Amino acid sequence: MPQGNPYEAYERTHVETADQRQLILMLYDGAIRFMNKGLEKIDGQDVEGAHNYLIRARDIVSELLATLKPENAGEIGRNLQGLYVYIFNRLVEANLSKDREVVMEAIKLMSTLRDGWASIKQPAAPQTGQVSNRRVNVKG
Repeated sequence: MPQGNPYEAYERTHVETADQRQLILMLYDGAIRFMNKGLEKIDGQDVEGAHNYLIRARDIVSELLATLKPENAGEIGRNLQGLYVYIFNRLVEANLSKDREVVMEAIKLMSTLRDGWASIKQPAAPQTGQVSNRRVNVKG
């Protein structure tokens, strides 16, 4: 049986094994990448290409919005929800008008949010003095 694309298999495994913070960063990275590609298409006057990339970016923002639970995150969650809605609406506007300045604003906001998530420290790893009960097979 032929195997699928190794890159796709790697990406699928990468997503399936990522923690929540990593997944959010991946979503931000994807949205920013699609917005930048949308800008390239706007500059090249490729209306359909710009539309497709801006839709993909908008869909990622929609996913971030759908998975957000502001009621569990207090004021920060409500503020984040408001920012996602604002970015979503700006992407809709940018797609209708093909206005590069509106796309640039959305990229700036998403980049700032992404930097904030990236600065959150990972949970501390177990200290080196702790003993693990996991067995490792060292036989070749």
